Amino acid sequence: MPNVDSVKVAVRVRPFSQREKDAGSKCVISMNSNSTSIYDPRNPGHTKTFTFDLAYWSHSGFLKDENGMLVSAGSNSYAGQVRLYSKS
Repeated sequence: MPNVDSVKVAVRVRPFSQREKDAGSKCVISMNSNSTSIYDPRNPGHTKTFTFDLAYWSHSGFLKDENGMLVSAGSNSYAGQVRLYSKS
């Protein structure tokens, strides 16, 4: 029987850290299904797009629950820890 190996590649856009928020950072990432695009803020119109097996958006659309965990704020696109681990 032949040896068949495969690797799935996943990407996740995380929320800004407090340092990034304090610095006034802007999100330069967008996702559409499994495609992830990165925009160059210094060169408008210059975009690179990559496709992954799995892509998760966790940058916005969340609230902290009573235990301090990040949970969806009604956005179906937000991927919290539970959703990530249930898909792996």
